[in-house]
Amino acid sequence: MRDRSRLTSEHAFDTVASLYEAWFDDPLGRLVDELEKDLIYQYAVPGAGTRALDAGTGTGHFAADLAAKCNEVVGLDLSPQMLDVARRKQGSLHWLRGDMAALPFDDATFDLVLSVTALEFVASPERAVGEMWRVLRPAGNLVVATLNRWSPWAWARRRESRQAETPFSHANFPSPCEFVRLLRRLGPVQWSSSVFVGPGGGGMKRAWELERPGRALLPHFGALLVGRVNKCS
Repeated sequence: MRDRSRLTSEHAFDTVASLYEAWFDDPLGRLVDELEKDLIYQYAVPGAGTRALDAGTGTGHFAADLAAKCNEVVGLDLSPQMLDVARRKQGSLHWLRGDMAALPFDDATFDLVLSVTALEFVASPERAVGEMWRVLRPAGNLVVATLNRWSPWAWARRRESRQAETPFSHANFPSPCEFVRLLRRLGPVQWSSSVFVGPGGGGMKRAWELERPGRALLPHFGALLVGRVNKCS
C-alpha cells in the first residue's frame, strides 16, 4: 500500500496513514512482512554504495529497511500523510512527494529501484514501470512487488471494498501473467510469489513450510508477486 498515482484520488490513503504501521505490530503482519522481505531481498540484493529508490514508499517501511543496507535511499509517495509518518524514521533517508508515473529524477540515477504494493493503484502501470526503468542505471535492478489477483488476499480485499469504501476499492490487482508481461517488455524476468498463509491467519504455524514449496511449485497463487529485471545496458 504505497504511492497511488491517478487511479485513486490524491488523498485516498491519507485516512489510513496513521493505522498502516500498526499492521506490522500484529502477529500476522509481522509474519507476512518476514515472508515478503525474504523473497524481495533475494531479488533486490542491496549493498554498500547502492543508491536506491522506493517508489510508492507509503510510510517508508521498506525504505527504512533499505537504509540499513544501502548508501542512500529516496522514498517517494503521493500522499502527504503517508510521508508525514515516513519522516519519523531514522537513517540515510530522503523523502519526496511525487508521482511514480512521472518521476522527478534524471535518467540513470539509481542502482536499485524498488516498488512494493504500489503498482496496483496507479492509472497506468506501463507508464510507472517505464519511469522506474528510466531512472535506473545500467547494471541496476528493478524489483516490483504487487498483490496477486489469484490469491485469497486479493479476494478478501475485494470483498471488504464491496462492503465499504477502502483504498482497495480502486485497486487493479494483476494476474501473474499480466504482471510478468508488464515487466518482460523491459527484458528477461525473474519472478515468484510469497505468502501462502491465508488472510485470516490460516497456516501461520506452518508458514515457512508452505513458503518454500509454494514459491517453487505454486508461484501463481502466492499473495505477493515479486519480479526482477536487470538493466543490462
